[in-house]
Amino acid sequence: MEKQLGGYDIIGRLAVGGMGEVFQARPAAKGPTHEGEPGEVVLKRLLPAHRADPEWVKQFLDEAKRAVPLHHPHVVRSYRCFKTGQDYVLVQELVKGRTLEYMQKAFATSGAAMDPSAAVYIVRCLLKALAYLHHDETGGGEGALVHRDVNPSNILLSVTGEVKLTDFGVAEPLIPHHPHSGALKGTVGYMAPEAVLGRKIDARADLYSAGLILWELLANAPLFSQGTEVEVMHKVRDARVPNLEKRMPSLPAFAAQVVRKAVRADPAARFQTATEFGLALDALVTRCQWPSSAEALKSMLEG
Repeated sequence: MEKQLGGYDIIGRLAVGGMGEVFQARPAAKGPTHEGEPGEVVLKRLLPAHRADPEWVKQFLDEAKRAVPLHHPHVVRSYRCFKTGQDYVLVQELVKGRTLEYMQKAFATSGAAMDPSAAVYIVRCLLKALAYLHHDETGGGEGALVHRDVNPSNILLSVTGEVKLTDFGVAEPLIPHHPHSGALKGTVGYMAPEAVLGRKIDARADLYSAGLILWELLANAPLFSQGTEVEVMHKVRDARVPNLEKRMPSLPAFAAQVVRKAVRADPAARFQTATEFGLALDALVTRCQWPSSAEALKSMLEG
């Protein structure tokens, strides 16, 4: 592994995916400084095997064009994209912590369950990010995005209790009254039924994914993510979501009602906006007198 990349000292490699590899880095001592960037960052680099392929390069640059303009406390910050030599690099915020996927597996291994207030707080933060991306306040329009890959591996939990959505590799512009093509994009186990069926999708597909995540966190169990890809696609298509009231009788009934609405197979029967879904969670938190800040994650962060 190289020690430097584009004026940054490499601290270590964090992950490798199908399109890129991710490094933790800091600006080189004699390198240029870039306004707004902290002392340590993440560098996402297009894999060397793809950098000569125009389609891969376009996909990487398209992600950067979507991500760099985004400024929201629950969205991972992307600072800039540049080319150095033959490499294409995206500079992003370093979130010190774990993915939600990691935390789910840790709870499953220990046999413990996440506190319901923590689960609701995480999804509430996610919905604030989605409301921002979908431009809920203006009903969509120029600059709005549908994420298309809302899943636990793309939700980061920092050691200080921040919750941030990342990875805009398959995000698309959200144009009102012009739903997206039915091309299969994202993580199959967290797709909405209409996406798996190849039908037109809109922002409500992201909300369905958020609802599935909330179901999993409250039930402390995977829903549609186990099995072969074909088996998972069939489960998602059929959208048979077990009733939380029967599975987790200790949960407040209103929590089960909110989740049930969020994961309706028919998009018209779901929450229609992230804001609407979020307000339902706010009502749940008020009824249960649960913490509505990072305090809800205290037991997880201290564990």
